[in-house]
Amino acid sequence: MQIEIPRKLKPLLYPKRYKGAYGGRGGAKSHFFAEQVILKCYQSPARVVCIREVQNSIKDSVKQLLGDKIAKLNLNNFFEVLESEIRGANGSLIIFKGMQSYNADNIKSLEAYDIAWVEEAQTMSQHSLDLLRPTIRKDGSEIWCSWNPRHKTDPVDQFFRRQPPEDAISVMINWRDNPWFPEVLHKEMDHDFAIDPDKAEHIWNGAYGSSQGAILARWVNVAEREGRINDSVKFDSDGALVDVSSDIGFRDTASWWYWQRCMGGYRLLKYEGDSGLDADDWIPRIQAALRELGCSLGKIWLPHDARAKTFQSRHTTVERFLAGFGAQHVGVVPQSKKADQISAARAVIDQCEFHATNCEAGLDGLRAWEYEWNDDTSIFSREPVHNWASHPSDAFAYGCQVMQMVKTEPAKPAPKFIQDVSLDELWATNKQSTRGRI
Repeated sequence: MQIEIPRKLKPLLYPKRYKGAYGGRGGAKSHFFAEQVILKCYQSPARVVCIREVQNSIKDSVKQLLGDKIAKLNLNNFFEVLESEIRGANGSLIIFKGMQSYNADNIKSLEAYDIAWVEEAQTMSQHSLDLLRPTIRKDGSEIWCSWNPRHKTDPVDQFFRRQPPEDAISVMINWRDNPWFPEVLHKEMDHDFAIDPDKAEHIWNGAYGSSQGAILARWVNVAEREGRINDSVKFDSDGALVDVSSDIGFRDTASWWYWQRCMGGYRLLKYEGDSGLDADDWIPRIQAALRELGCSLGKIWLPHDARAKTFQSRHTTVERFLAGFGAQHVGVVPQSKKADQISAARAVIDQCEFHATNCEAGLDGLRAWEYEWNDDTSIFSREPVHNWASHPSDAFAYGCQVMQMVKTEPAKPAPKFIQDVSLDELWATNKQSTRGRI
């Protein structure tokens, strides 16, 4: 029996513990793995589990695709296609499962399986990946993943494309690599690129961050295509002072963007975010970042609720930063509606250029920022999902508000940071004047 495959998928024919194929529609990823499943089960007895993160019914599985491959290969007499599984005459077995139906106890039923094929693997959670990997443990067993990239931070992308183990291989394949790409799909692709190039980049070329509910992904992708994301974005010592916009959560992640206004727009010099740190940790860290960038501080802009939130302290965030930087270098972003913040972000981002390396994590967040999906109404709400991406995105949106409302200030000598001021003394003696400056 001979099966033709795209040349680019040839590396996946050789034994590896982990095999991945990713890219846009029309690259033959699913067809390749489906044919390989049928071939393995025909050549020798094998057990295969075909997995999706969520599988509400057998219709959500790849069972129909496998049945089509059986017919194409003229193996209907060898395989018996049942309602919920496929059996081979040599004892081979193919089943279909959703990972969300498994827990630490019942997933043990998969220990004797030879192959686990995860389709639409971009939706697989970290918990599911961690549960599956040690379960498929038979000697010579393999885990296959096929997916259309969604976010750089999705667990399957992190596993295969960022920090792959030695016994893993992954291949990017798109429609151009498929010699049997049908004309009907070519027409669909041309139409998609004509009406929505950004969405088409995701669907057909496997680009990140263009899901239907994305808030800023298409603006980030435009910036990348226009060359406004690169490592040549530097601080201009003859330009404006650097402002820092932030999002701070109580016992949560804090995010910081470093902005410099320039002729016709803004330079984003750096992004950093972390969790579990308080103001006493962040103040020297921000000072160090400013020194590293070689720039002078204009203002640190704190979110409007910073007057109430604390870093596990009886002092407000504003008070802590006033003690660290001085009143002239601390501001509070006016309170506004989320829709207005998003509008400001979409208006300003077209005027922004980003240092690619220093802002990588922040840009990942902007690409992944999404509206929440409402299962009851089957539409996206007007509120973003509150997850890891909301922190860098909120911090960026606050910065966009500030950029719209504050005029450029001339460059000044680097400020002398206040190191030895007592918070209690500062608040007691300057309470009224300090409030007036914010």
